[in-house]
Amino acid sequence: MCSRIEEISAGRSKITPYAEGEIASGFDPAYCVRDGAVDMLYQGAYPMYGISGPAALLAGTSGYPAGATPRDYQAWWYYGDGLEMANKVYDGWGEVIGGWCMTTELFCHSNVRIETADDLKGLKFRTFGLWAEILETFGASVVTLPGGEIYQAAERGVIDAFEYCPPATNWPMGFHEITKYVGVPGIHSPAQPILYIANYDSWAKLPDDLKMLLKAEIQKGAMDIYMLLSYEDAVAMQKYVDYGTEIVTVSDELQQEIARRSREWTDNQAAEDPLFKEIYDNLQPFISTVHEQEKVVPGYSIFD
Repeated sequence: MCSRIEEISAGRSKITPYAEGEIASGFDPAYCVRDGAVDMLYQGAYPMYGISGPAALLAGTSGYPAGATPRDYQAWWYYGDGLEMANKVYDGWGEVIGGWCMTTELFCHSNVRIETADDLKGLKFRTFGLWAEILETFGASVVTLPGGEIYQAAERGVIDAFEYCPPATNWPMGFHEITKYVGVPGIHSPAQPILYIANYDSWAKLPDDLKMLLKAEIQKGAMDIYMLLSYEDAVAMQKYVDYGTEIVTVSDELQQEIARRSREWTDNQAAEDPLFKEIYDNLQPFISTVHEQEKVVPGYSIFD
């Protein structure tokens, strides 16, 4: 995207990307964009949870059990009020100008079959965030570890199961070498939304035509990355099958119970937090309408 913007703008706009840790840690970047250390930030909203409260989770974060899908988020951002709602969360921190949505995570890698609620009891499960809160209500023992420590922890038996990312990200990590099972679907994290937030002063100084170009390229990139990752995830799933990893489908009953507990948590937050309620009251009917389209999509194909 950075290269395309430079080319299309004839060199008027040059964006230099920095990896996590080069300027700030993964949980501090909001301060960098607010204070002007960077002109623009690309992050999930979870780090804002501790700053803005749970409303940040609705604005766009992974790990929201039974939450919005990539299609839901991208429709809400670009054809609903999603970006306006996100700007309420980031008020005073930066201007939300767009978002991308990565694909659904695997439910887990594990050395224990996980199909029912009973299978979660006493399980040492690596995760964090809202899913950790809900998982503990099933009797699991949550272990929070950074991604770089997961392989060794699973290999040594420190954890029985873990969630990390979608298939195409997990496969190169080699998790299939030290676990027997892959759980699907990713009911705990249907989407990985990531927002683009610009520093207010930097954004104000940008000419209007470059503002339009940047927003358009972000929106185009949202579709590009989703289509690419969807295909790469499918390729990775076949690699798991070929390797001999057993793919285990979480029961409908467990998925429904996860959704029920997540909805209960959501309703409680809406009752206590006016901003959370405002965003949820906007998001819920929009996505409910989007889901009506699924009724016209056929369930059978010559390609299956």
